[in-house]
This record gives sequence, C-alpha cells and structure tokens, in this order.
Amino acid sequence: MTGSYRSRRSFAAWFLGGAVTITAAITVAARGSADDYVSYSGIATALNTHQFVYGEEDVLVDRAGQAFERVVLYTCRNGAPFARKTVSYVDRWAPNFVLEDASTGLLEGLRQEDGGRAVYFRAAAGHAERSAALPNIPGLVVDAGFDEFVRANWQPLTAGQSLTMHFLIPSRLSDMPFRIEQLRADHIDGEPVDAFRLRLGGVFGRFLAGIDVYYGVQDHLLVRYVGLSDLRDAGGNNYKVDVTFDPKDRKPSAPSAVESALQARLAPCA
Repeated sequence: MTGSYRSRRSFAAWFLGGAVTITAAITVAARGSADDYVSYSGIATALNTHQFVYGEEDVLVDRAGQAFERVVLYTCRNGAPFARKTVSYVDRWAPNFVLEDASTGLLEGLRQEDGGRAVYFRAAAGHAERSAALPNIPGLVVDAGFDEFVRANWQPLTAGQSLTMHFLIPSRLSDMPFRIEQLRADHIDGEPVDAFRLRLGGVFGRFLAGIDVYYGVQDHLLVRYVGLSDLRDAGGNNYKVDVTFDPKDRKPSAPSAVESALQARLAPCA
C-alpha cells in the first residue's frame, strides 16, 4: 500500500469522520417492565502507543430477545462523559441514532422526519448542518446495526463466505460498499472468538486499512474492536483504537441507568 500513515488517516477521516455535540435526541418507544437491561464497559487505547484514549459505558435494552435501545457514554480518564451515542432499533440493521461529542463539536445521526428518515452531519459547533434522505438500499447497515448484521450472517461468515454490505457514512450523507470476511478463529483470555475484517470495497479499499472485530464464539458478543473510531482528536483525525470489552463485566441493569446516561452532562476532558 502506498502513501504515508498521515495521508491514509486523512483519507479515512474524510470518509468516516464524524462524532457529535450538544444535546441531541432521538425518539424511542416507551420502555416496558418486561424489557431486559444490561450494562457493560470497554477501554479504548491508541493502537500504536497503547495509551488510554477513552472509556466506554454501554447500557443496552433488549425487548423479546432483540436489541431495542442503546445508550453509550464515552468517558475521560477520570470517568466524566464527554460524548454520548443513543440508538433506537427501529430497524435491526439500520437503527436511528445520534452521536454527540462535546469535545469536538461534531454531530451526526439518522433521524425520523415527516417525509421519512434523514441522515445528518454537522462538522463543528457553529457550522451548518447538512442532511439528506436516507438512501433506499435494501439491507443498508447503519452504525450499531453492524453487530446485528454480523449475528444474522454468522453461519455464512464462519463458513468462509465474503459478504458485501452497504454501510452508511454520515459525513458523506450516503453509503459506501464494504466487504466483510472471517480472518481466523482465535482466543482472548482463554475464550474462543471469531475475528472478522471489514474493508471498503472497490478501489477505495486500497487506501483505507481494514477494521477488525472479534466476537465470542458462544454468545456472539463483541469483545474487541481494532480500527478507526467514530470519535476524533483535536486535529480532526479519527482515533485509531483498540477497544476491549470483558464479557464477564456484563451485568443486569435498570431503566434508571438509561435515564442517567441520557441526562448526563457532557463536557470536554480536562
């Protein structure tokens, strides 16, 4: 692959750039007493230096065995939140979502409007928001819907098939074709995992490094993510991170945890 590391990062930021800011919200159907709540956390470190980049605190709401709602807080070293993502699974693979980042002033998401759903992106506080109608593409994958895509296609992926999917890139207000395939069977902390690689399809795949994801063989839960983050540094470049989640850290939660995460005040890290 030709080109410097910086040029590849800049190219990647142009395609995948986006984080978020200020108080944004999506409409979520009322939670019920029969819903299941689980919380878990992760740590993102810089891929090259292994230095702390941010923490991740997730609360997931399941309804009838399916993902229903998700709230994620991205935290500073001291645990204070600086960014938040809210996800509403109105579509299993293409949920509505908003990602807001108080440290960079970026905003992106997918929302319901009178004429249908719209993808939107704002580069920074004070910048104009851009938006467009959601592309009408069967099987479109959006944000956290990628997890659901992997689980739905577990059998063909682990059988060695390479699959094509269209993934929404909010900064472009459009989708891009990606290829996903199994890399290898592996182990993390003694537990069996399957590793998959996501890479841009076509000629652009030569300029952008792939994203590697690791899922538990038994429960199909994400335990490691290696690649570009949704979040950016002060220079506007997407962080390149290694995010790890410990399955043993997952624990039952409650509606109050969702409300607390939704109401948490976001502020840049000191």
